[in-house]
Amino acid sequence: MDPRKFLDACQSKTGKIVIFILLIGIGCVLYYGFAPPGKTTKPELPAKPQAGPEQNQPTSQDRGGSRFVIPGVLSLRSPSNGSGKSTPANAPVVLPITLYNSDDNEPEVSEDYAPYGRLIPCETIITIDSGRIETPIIGFVTEDVFHDGKLIIPAGAEVHGKAQVDRSRERIASEDNWFIVWRTTDRMNGAELPLHGVALDMDRDYRTGTWALTDGSAGLRGDILKTDNWAEIKLFASTFLSAAATGLQQTQNVSSPVTGATQQIPLATPQNAALQGTSAVLNQYAQQIADSIKRDGFYVRVPAGKQFYLYVEQTIDLEKAKQGESILSPEKPENKPNAAQP
Repeated sequence: MDPRKFLDACQSKTGKIVIFILLIGIGCVLYYGFAPPGKTTKPELPAKPQAGPEQNQPTSQDRGGSRFVIPGVLSLRSPSNGSGKSTPANAPVVLPITLYNSDDNEPEVSEDYAPYGRLIPCETIITIDSGRIETPIIGFVTEDVFHDGKLIIPAGAEVHGKAQVDRSRERIASEDNWFIVWRTTDRMNGAELPLHGVALDMDRDYRTGTWALTDGSAGLRGDILKTDNWAEIKLFASTFLSAAATGLQQTQNVSSPVTGATQQIPLATPQNAALQGTSAVLNQYAQQIADSIKRDGFYVRVPAGKQFYLYVEQTIDLEKAKQGESILSPEKPENKPNAAQP
């Protein structure tokens, strides 16, 4: 069909009527096709016949006793008695009964406590050397320790421990027993709290807010210092001179009549005697230098101001923080069974 003739037919009176009827039909299809389905009414079930007097029905009797009220949520309802009257709305609510099974072996913890495994940020206030095995570790807490919104250990409290030499890692380790001493203006001033903990290294950059790889590692990382910087050179020189003196001795070749092996034997001359004595003295001197380097050739020094963590290996209970607790504490060295007796 020619498009021009189709347009002329649509513009005619008959074409306009046909287009109008088509639009009405399309609208009806869209309306009834996408309209939500109507609500269907459920058929009413036939009423059950009334039970006659000849059928067995459950009956209840009121003996006039007091009504049993179940405590808890059910007690909030308004129960009705036999007379059909309900209890008033402002009647007191019957609280439920709570049963608690008390265990004598359960430890008692006060309300002010912190759980196991707290990391207490600290900082040393004295220099620590590994020259003595019981060098004290003295520091103070740099950040408040909170638990459940309560301040457990305030910043500024003192921490006291003892050092142990850790030559394998070139660090200073700590013993297990620590004391925290309060230095505040309230009633806790001077209180002492014994704890079990371990000193961990802190390597934190406050400028960038980052931590290094060794942060939290065991022990306090310090500087390695030598007691004698020339000890190694003395050891090498004495060993070299001892070997040189042995090499300058006059020898002779002696063959074994059984095996035929040749062996060099020093001659019995004054020169060989002097060289042999010098070699023995140099060997003894070299051995002394080696023993000195092994014993106290170097030591570790942790300067004041070194940051570290005190990892607490128990529950922190403020109820146990008392004045003079270090006197009564069973963790004192003289009370230990393996302590050295004077």
